[in-house]
Parts: sequence; structure tokens; C-alpha cells
Amino acid sequence: MEVTSPGKVLFYGGYSVLLRGHISLSLAVVDEERKGVTAAYEKGERRIISKEFGIDREPSAEKAELLDIAYLVGEAYLKSRATFEPVKVEVENSPIFGSKEEKSGLGSSAAVVASTIKALFEANGYDTALHTESIFKLSQIAYAIFAKKIGSGFDIATASVGKSIVYYRYNPEEVKLSESIDETVEKSMDGPWSWVKAEPFDVSGLGLIVFNIRGAKTSSISAVKAWKEWKKSNEEEFKALMNKQDEVERKAIEALKARDFAAVRQYTHEARVVHREMQEKIKAIVPEFDPVEPEPLSHIIEEAESLPGIVAGRCPGAGGWDSLAFITDGSSVDIERIIEAGEKEGLKLSPLDVKLI
Repeated sequence: MEVTSPGKVLFYGGYSVLLRGHISLSLAVVDEERKGVTAAYEKGERRIISKEFGIDREPSAEKAELLDIAYLVGEAYLKSRATFEPVKVEVENSPIFGSKEEKSGLGSSAAVVASTIKALFEANGYDTALHTESIFKLSQIAYAIFAKKIGSGFDIATASVGKSIVYYRYNPEEVKLSESIDETVEKSMDGPWSWVKAEPFDVSGLGLIVFNIRGAKTSSISAVKAWKEWKKSNEEEFKALMNKQDEVERKAIEALKARDFAAVRQYTHEARVVHREMQEKIKAIVPEFDPVEPEPLSHIIEEAESLPGIVAGRCPGAGGWDSLAFITDGSSVDIERIIEAGEKEGLKLSPLDVKLI
């Protein structure tokens, strides 16, 4: 038996997703076989396996790798509810996530955590469709323990729900990191989390094209750290720009729901202007900050948007050099023209074979 969790593309909500009440749109992506990170499971043996990362052992708090933590968090919760039967879990990443050396930025870590916890639930007789909220919370707890930081959770939510979502972040104070995994799970799972919403988004009739930018990447951790530094030292500018981003991205999402593609492009352009203004203000404080939308990628987006079928383009998530994404109207697109536009900018764009769900 197996379960799978999709990857994600945060088309709207980059950076502002961290703020209470701000909207985001996380598009869920899978491969041709409708798989993301797949966890095969079998009852009877307490074991974790990942051929990609050379793991084949009992889960260990001492090893404390991501797969260990995910298993131990799920196990702690299920033991607190009923008898836990040992489970062997083997995770496998779809090629859409890229290699270990060159990831595509589609959120394989979040999908690994969610799939592992889903596998433990299914193996112990729980229907994961009825326990999405618990799986999201446990997955977020596991990632926070592993990373030693409280993330935005949009990637975890997308992997947990298993489809594209409009997402509002949870209150980060709900994750109560303690000395032990058992104590962290007990305290953090005690009661509902405030703020959080993850509403399924209908992607029927839409398409998505995602390019990995070969040989280039941006550290999301460093980028968010610089964003927080700007926030701290320029509070009024920060509020004005983040509120403007949220305002136009809400309009973009409503236009996308209505399939009003001209309005989607208009509001996406306005959101990109906000991000470019934001990046200049951050760079004035943190010079090494990667641009949210590098100029070469702006040129590629502008050229691509002249092609039939392309609705709007974006540097998703924290932006920078991770990837380039385009929402389409569902018709075929001349991808080679976009690759050629990248070559003119000295960049190698590698298309990822992803499907929206």
C-alpha cells in the first residue's frame, strides 16, 4: 500500500504569507502518474527507508534526520490515541523534485514529512481524508523540530491537503517546541490552531509550466532572514508594501477563480511591481539579498507573456533563482520559445513535467 503527497508552487503570497490574515495561493503539482513524494507502507516492522538519502534503519531521535523526525512525531501522536502498530515506511521522490544535488524548489521536504505521517495513519487504520487537519499540524510540528524554526506552513498544508489551496498561515505560537518529541506533540496538538485556513482551489481547465533554473538557486532561509531585518527597521514601509501586495493578490486570485485572464495578468503585474520595490528596499539594508525577481527573469516573463496560452508568469515563493512558473489557459504553449528567451539571458531553463491538481 502507498500514499503520495504533491509538491507546490507558491504563485501568490511570497513573503506576505508569513503575516496574519494575508492570502496566498499554493498550486499543488504531481507528475504524469499523479505522484509527488510517495510513501509505501507495510505493518509489522518499525523502519524507515529512503534510497535517495541512503537511509534504511529504525527511526532514531539520535540520527534526527527529517524522515526520523516525521516518523517519531506521527508515532507519538498515534500512541497517545490508541495502540500503535509498527510500520515500515519507504519514501520515494518523483523526478519532478530534481536530484539531491540540484533540487527544483517544489517542496520535497514538506511532501516527505506529510507522506510519512499519512502512511502511519493509513497503516494504523485511519482514513487520511478525515484527518487532514491533524496530519497538517503534525507535519508542521515535525518540520519545526527538524529545522528548529517555525515556517509559514503553506508547503506543508499543500502536501497534507493533497491539492491546490488558498492558504492563510497559522499562529506560530501554536507550535510549542519542547525538550522531547512526545512533549512537543502533546502541547502543540492540544486544541485547535488559530488563524489557519486551507481552502481547496479549483484548477480545472488551467495549466502550469514550471522551469528549474539550472545551476542557480536562492536560499529561502537567508532571504526570509533579510526580509525580517527590513521589516524590523522600516516598519511603516514594510506594512504599506505588504498590504499592497495582499490587496492586489486577493484580486488576482478572485480573477483566476472567475477565469478572467486579463485581470489575472494585470494584478499579477502589480504584485510583481510591489516585489521589485520591496527587493530594492531590502538590498539597501542587506546588499547580498538575492533579488525577488532578477532582471533576466523579468525579461523572460515579458517575452513569454506574448505567447498564446500564457496567462501570467511569476518567480514563485521567495523568488530569486529557484524557478520560474507560468499559469496557462490550458491550451498548448510553445515551451521552446521560453527556453530560447532564457538562453538570450544566459540561463538554462529546464522544464519540469508537472501536472496541476
